Amino acid sequence: MKIRKSHEKAKLPKVKLPGKKKIPPEYGPIEIRMLSEEEAADEFDCVTEHELIEELNGSEGKSDYKFESNRKYFTICIYALVTIIAASIFICLIANFGDVKLWFKGLANILSPFIAAFLIAFILNPLVCWLEVQLFQKLLHLEKPRLRVVLSILTTYILSLGIIIIGLVYVIPQITNSIVNVASDVSTEMTKLYENREHYTEMLEQYFPGVNLQYIEDKIEEMWPELIGTVTNVTKNIVPKIVGMTVSVAKLIINILLSIAISIYMLADKRKLIKMGTQAVYSILPTSKAKVFCNTMKECSKIFSGFVSGKALDSLIIGLICFVVLSILRLDYAVLVSVIVGITNMIPYFGPFIGAVPGILLYLCIRPLDAVIFAIMILVLQQFDGWILGPKILGDSTGLSPLWVIFGITIGGAYGGVIGMFLGVPLVAVVAYLLNQAVQSVLKKKRLDIR
Repeated sequence: MKIRKSHEKAKLPKVKLPGKKKIPPEYGPIEIRMLSEEEAADEFDCVTEHELIEELNGSEGKSDYKFESNRKYFTICIYALVTIIAASIFICLIANFGDVKLWFKGLANILSPFIAAFLIAFILNPLVCWLEVQLFQKLLHLEKPRLRVVLSILTTYILSLGIIIIGLVYVIPQITNSIVNVASDVSTEMTKLYENREHYTEMLEQYFPGVNLQYIEDKIEEMWPELIGTVTNVTKNIVPKIVGMTVSVAKLIINILLSIAISIYMLADKRKLIKMGTQAVYSILPTSKAKVFCNTMKECSKIFSGFVSGKALDSLIIGLICFVVLSILRLDYAVLVSVIVGITNMIPYFGPFIGAVPGILLYLCIRPLDAVIFAIMILVLQQFDGWILGPKILGDSTGLSPLWVIFGITIGGAYGGVIGMFLGVPLVAVVAYLLNQAVQSVLKKKRLDIR
C-alpha cells in the first residue's frame, strides 16, 4: 500500500502557479549587480597578468622574465601625462580666450535645439511619469510598458499643445488688444494734459508762486514737435524691422519644432540614455564612488525638477486666480495684467511684487482708485500664495532658507536677467546640497557629528 501511494503521488500533475509578468529589460528599472569571476572571465575572456607575460616570453614554467610590469610606476606616468595635457590645454585656452569664447558661442548656437529639447524633456518628464503610472498602469491597467510610454508621451504633448493653442487663440489677441487700448488711453491722456496745460499752469502758480513756470512751458513747446517727429520716424522705419523680425520668427519656429521632435525622442529613449550614462560612470569610477555619484545626481535632478514643475503649476494657479478676481472687480486689462502676474510669480518672494508694478502704473494712468484696489488685491494674493498655496505645492523642495533664496535671486538676476532670477534658486539649492554632502562625508571620515 505504501508503494502504491508513493506511485500515485508521483503521477500527480504539476500545477503551475501564476507568477509575476516580467517587465522587458528596456522598460524596467536599471539594475546593477556584481559579476562572478566565472561570468567575468567568460564575458571578457580575460587572462591574468602572469599568464600574459608567460605567453609573451614563450615560457610557462620559468620565473625569470625579461620584462616585469610595475603598476605603481605605470600609474604615476599616466597621472603625469594627464596633468601635462590638462595644463597645456588650460594655457592654450587662457592665451586664446577671445577665440575660445567665440567658438563656444557658435557651438551653443548650433546645439541650441538640443539644449532646448533637453529642457523641454526635463520639464515634461514628471508629467509623463505620472500619466504612465497613475493613469495608464493603475487606472486603465495597460500591461505593455511600451504602449504606456507611448501613450503617456502622446497625452503630455497633446495637453501642452492644447495649452499653447488656447494661448495663441484667446490670450495673445486679448493681450494685443489690451496693449493697443493702453497705448490709445495713454495717448489720449497725454493729449488732454497738453491741451489743458494752461489750466495746470495756473494751478501751479497759485500753489507755488515762486516757480518759474514760463521756462517749463517753453521747454514743453520746444520738445513737443521733436516727440511727434520721433514717433513719425519710428513708424517709417518699422517696415524693415518687421521683415527682419519675420525672418527671426521663422528661424525660431523651425528651432522650436526641431526641439520638440528631439525632446520626444529623448523621452522615448529616456531609459537608454540613463543606462548609457550609468555605464559610463561605473566604467570610470570605482563601484562605491559611482554609486554615490549616481544617487547624488538623482537627488539633484529631483530638487531641480521638483522646484521648476511645482513653481510653474503654482504660477499658473496664481495667474488664473488673478484673472478671476480682476474680472469680478471689473478692472480693465484683466488678461494682460494676469499674464504679467503669473509669469513674474515664477520668481520666488519678489515675483508678485515685481508683477504688481506694471499693473499699478497702468491703472494710475487711467484711474488711480483702480491702482489702489489692484495693489490691495496683489498683497492678499501674495499672502495666500506664500502661506497656503506655495507650501502645499512646493513643500520644502529646495530646502533653502530665505537668505539663500534671496542670494540665488540676486546672483541669477545679475547674470541672467528674469530667467536667471527664476533658475538661480534651484541652482543654489543643488549647489548647497552638493556642498552639504561633501562636508558631511569629510566629517564622517573624521568621526565628527556637529549639530
